[in-house]
Amino acid sequence: MALCDNDQHAADLDIYISKNSRFKSFIYNRKEILSIAGNLGFTPSYVRTELRKLGYCLIQNDHGPMVWKRDMPSI
Repeated sequence: MALCDNDQHAADLDIYISKNSRFKSFIYNRKEILSIAGNLGFTPSYVRTELRKLGYCLIQNDHGPMVWKRDMPSI
């Protein structure tokens, strides 16, 4: 069964993030979202929507800027 376009885009985004070491801990909401969107040909709002689907949530880090961080399942 082939993936629909949205599922493929989510998979592309997940692979891109996992292969880029600067996104291991978190993703800055503004500059890095714009960079990811530009590199993958998506809009920033689409990237944010897909991050939510991939289990990321938007939080404020200790220094003030908003960042996307993946919810880690408790073991």
